[in-house]
Parts: sequence; structure tokens; C-alpha cells
Amino acid sequence: MNYRYCYLLASLLLLIPALSRAQQVRPLGSEPAHALVGDAGAAQRAVVLPLPFFDDFARQPEGRPDAQRWEPTGGALVNNRYPRRPISRNVATLDGLDGLGRPRGAIGRVGDADSLTSQPIDLSGLQPTDKVYLSFFWQAGTRRGRPESSGTRPIALYVEFKREGQGGTWDEVWRLNSPGDTTNFRFKALPIDQAAYLHGAFQFRIRTSGYLYNARDAWSVDYVRLDRNRSATDSTFRDIATSRALPSALRRYTAMPVNQFNANVTSELATTRTPTTANNLDGGPAPTPITWLGLLDVLPDNITSRFLRGNASLDAQARQYPIAGEASVPAVPLTPAPKQLRQRVVLITNETDPRTLANDTISRRTDLSDYFAYDDGTAEASLSLAPASTGPPSYYALRFDLNQPDQVRGLRLYPVLATAAGRTLTAAIWDVAEGSSQPTAQPKATKTFTVPLTLPAGQPYVDVVFDTPVKVSSNFFAGYGQAPTTQFVEFGYDLNNASPADYLYFGSQGVWQKFNPATNYSPAGALMLRPLMGGGVITATPTADVAARYRLAPNPAPNGRVRVPGPYRHATVLDALGRVVWEQPVAEAGQPELQLPLAAGLYFVRLLLPDGQIITQRLAVGGQ
Repeated sequence: MNYRYCYLLASLLLLIPALSRAQQVRPLGSEPAHALVGDAGAAQRAVVLPLPFFDDFARQPEGRPDAQRWEPTGGALVNNRYPRRPISRNVATLDGLDGLGRPRGAIGRVGDADSLTSQPIDLSGLQPTDKVYLSFFWQAGTRRGRPESSGTRPIALYVEFKREGQGGTWDEVWRLNSPGDTTNFRFKALPIDQAAYLHGAFQFRIRTSGYLYNARDAWSVDYVRLDRNRSATDSTFRDIATSRALPSALRRYTAMPVNQFNANVTSELATTRTPTTANNLDGGPAPTPITWLGLLDVLPDNITSRFLRGNASLDAQARQYPIAGEASVPAVPLTPAPKQLRQRVVLITNETDPRTLANDTISRRTDLSDYFAYDDGTAEASLSLAPASTGPPSYYALRFDLNQPDQVRGLRLYPVLATAAGRTLTAAIWDVAEGSSQPTAQPKATKTFTVPLTLPAGQPYVDVVFDTPVKVSSNFFAGYGQAPTTQFVEFGYDLNNASPADYLYFGSQGVWQKFNPATNYSPAGALMLRPLMGGGVITATPTADVAARYRLAPNPAPNGRVRVPGPYRHATVLDALGRVVWEQPVAEAGQPELQLPLAAGLYFVRLLLPDGQIITQRLAVGGQ
């Protein structure tokens, strides 16, 4: 039985009570592979770590846990997208999908899912009286919703310790059955007080069990600490950390064409007063005074201005304290070239511990390029139209508002390959119906396309280009649809950003209706659909001859040194998940050689060309 059939059957069984609803928000059944972070060779060398052991996952980008502290296998995903009210920026999420984003098992199968295993830790010479404890914060469920309740086949979170000796056995020391609900983060501390664990290559493992065909049965862990001279209630630490992910720098969109932005800058820039939250993990008793700054960098020109400043005295153990204060409008040049807006919120806490300094800063990038988006490029759930055996095609249509007339060259869509691969669909553009807020009955342009069976690493989107650019004057709808079929076809749904209320419609049996996320017991989100605007070259798919002229060499690059054979304005490097891991310094912009201080692995080098095109080249670093 193949994965696609299993997932389709699983989805159908889950949704039998809800087939009368046209829209379905569901857990992901597949996702992009987790990027490898750190030195992959560390696992083979098995370097033994000294005490104290600490990781709040804030020192790395999204992807697999850092191999300097964790075994790189196991499927856990470090991220700040799935948790609710995390203790610090980034957590490790464990679910039923493996590190390559594939289901671990067939429909109905419950078993061992993701795991998070430490590298060996030196506990030799310690005694049971040394009060060695492992502690962490845990959360059941994600922003998508709760895990299933545990039954005869357990849906649970486990902690295991490894005994001394070659091939040492794993002992279960704690188990928590699923509460069947989404929880806040809760603290747990476990003693390491048996002589069998106090050896020179101790390891601990946090793992989960649950349904293995999607990401529903998920848990997250944060702020993992192992040290001596502690107690079961030792949950405090001298640390104030950022928590909630930053919103977009724009008021309505997460990305937009630079010409549309320039036409109405004051209305497009966000004026949010609470971009993030902070947690005080200090036990007090006195409050801790801190200040903070919100900075906006315009890249690649590196123009920096302030958009927020504030201060407060945080009570001991304060959670999710809103970062607010005096707001100001940052400076953004009205130049026609594509650019990025990078927001940074920096807490000034006077901390000196290098283990926790990383969580004092949180950042986010916003593209001003050639496309509109309400999503941030990552999916936490999927959205599908319910199947129908007869009738007209079913559609989703998402509204976009213009500041000046433009044209749509194509659509960028995020298919969930578990159900969408190989399916033939139709992309469409509609005007807004006169005297209404919904799409017109008939689209003004369509394009039939087939979803590829696979996608390149780090590129979860597909581009559908119209035969002729579609002229749009003010507001329009963009979407996709399918002819009557008994199969679900899913596309990505971002739960950390949302399109404006009443902007997403679905058409079923020839009737348009507003999409209501509350019907699905899910938070509002953003369908991952991006109109590609303007008359120029679509940046994600430059012509083959242009891409050929910019082939990087050598590739692989054994020491990270690589040549760019043509003129360009700026270079950025992304990991396999599309996350920026290196930005070219302004002083080095356009230089013919890049020196990339990156660990061995697969990356994507994004070049901004003098004419505004953006090309992306695949690059292996470290001789891969």
C-alpha cells in the first residue's frame, strides 16, 4: 500500500462527518525535508559533551537539531511556527512525519514517531547525591490543534536514559499519555540518580508515539537543561527570552511587488505596537528592568532605522509579556529594485551567559519583489476542497488589492504532494463582482496545469504561468480549482499569518461562499497562493540561458569558496528549507568570489542581478 493511497484513505475516514462542508483544514501529510544544521560529522565522531548541557534551540535556524548537541536523525524539527506561547524563540517539534517530510506509516498505524537524542554527555565521577537533573518544558499539540487521546495504542511522550556499556539499553524513566487537548508549556524535571546512568557517555532520548500518517499527533519541547546541584522544582534561570514570531513588516501582506509598495508606502507599512512577546525565566524575587529596540534593515543597501523603542520591569516568571512602546515610521527608499525588509527586535537585558544570548533577538524578512503573498512560505496545515462526483469545478479564490493597475503573469502555489502530485488542476483570475465582494461567476483567464510528482529541495512552490499576462486594474481574485473528482487535492495553509477577513472564497456547485476557518476548529490562516505580477521575468524561473551564464564554480565547493561568473548586485544563501543562513556584507556586494562560512551541506545561492532578476543556483559545500 503506497503512502499516497494511505493518506487519501486516512483523510477520507477522518472527514466522513464533515463532507457537507466544502473546505477542510487538516494536518500536513507531507512537508519539505528538514535542513541539516551544524556539522554532520559530529555524530560519527561522537564527541562527549561536558556539563552543563543546555539548548533552547534559539542558536540555530529552522531545521534539524544542531548536531553538536543532538544526533541528526530522529525527525525532530526545530522551529518557531508550530508552538503556542513558547518559552523561548524556537522549540523542537516531534510528530508522525520523518526528517524527509514523509509519513512514517500507513493509515491507522500507531507506533514510534519522532525522537530527539542527545550526543553523549560525560557524567563520570558523579554520584547519586550530586543532584543531577534533566529538565525541559513540553507542550502537547500545536497551532493546528490537539493530538488524539491516548487509547489501547499509546499516543504519548517518553523520556529514556541510556545505561552504561557498549550497546547500552534504553530505560523508560517517564511517560505522559496524550491529554487529547493542546496544552501550554509545562515544566518537568527528572533525576539522574542511578549509578548505571552516571558514566562517561550518558545519553537521554525524548520520543513520541502516535498515528504515523500525518502531523496531527505532535509534541514540542523547549529549554532542555542537564546539570548537577539541582532539584525537581528548579525551573528558573537568569534569562529573559523572546518568544512569539514577528509579524510581517507590511500591514496587509507578507510580501508584495516593489512597484505596488512604492505607490502607497504609508498605507502598506505595518504600525503594530506589539511585534513579539518576552518571557522572564528568572526566579526573582525582584522584577528585572530591561529595554528593547525594534530595527528595520533595508537590504541589500543596509539602510537601518528604528520602528520601536520601549522598556519595562518584568516580574519574576512573567510569561508572554507584550513588547510594545514608542513606535516610529522606518525609512524605506522608493527605488524600483527588489529589496528585503529585515525586522529585528533586540532585548537589552544585561545578560552575560553565552548560552542564552541568542534568544534576546528575533528577526523576520519581508520581500518587496514581484509577487503578492499573505503567507510566510511555510505550511503548518493543508487546505483542500471536499471531493464531488458531479457538477461544475470547485475553486478557491483569494482576493488581492492593488495600489495601481498591473498584470498577473502567473500564480505560485504550494502543493502538498501526498495528495496533489500528478493531479491536473486549473489556475484562474477573476474580477470582483459588481456590487459584491466576491469573485465574478466566470474567470477572466485560466490555465490548466499538472502538479509535478516531485519538487526540488528547498522549492516547495510550483509556478503556473498564463499564456498571456492578465491585466488587472484595482482588486482581483486569484485561485485554483479542480473538476469533479473523488480525491482530495491539498495545498499549503499558513497558520502564523492570515489574509484579511472575508478575502478567501470557495466555489462549490457554482456558488461562491466565504471561507470560515472557525468551521474547521482551526485558527485563521493564509492559503499559500502568490500572484506573480508585472511584465518582467518571473524571478523564480529565469530563462535557461541566463541561469546557465551564472553557474557557480567550483560546485561542490570544498572550502566554501565559490566564483560568480557574471555581474550581480547582491548574494544571499538559503538552506534546504529556504531559510537565509548567510547575507553578503555590503562592502563585498557584487564581488566575483564568495567566501561562505557554512557547514558541509546543500544550499541555494540567490543572486540579485543588475536588471532586478533573481536567480537561484544550487550549491554543495564541503565536497558533497
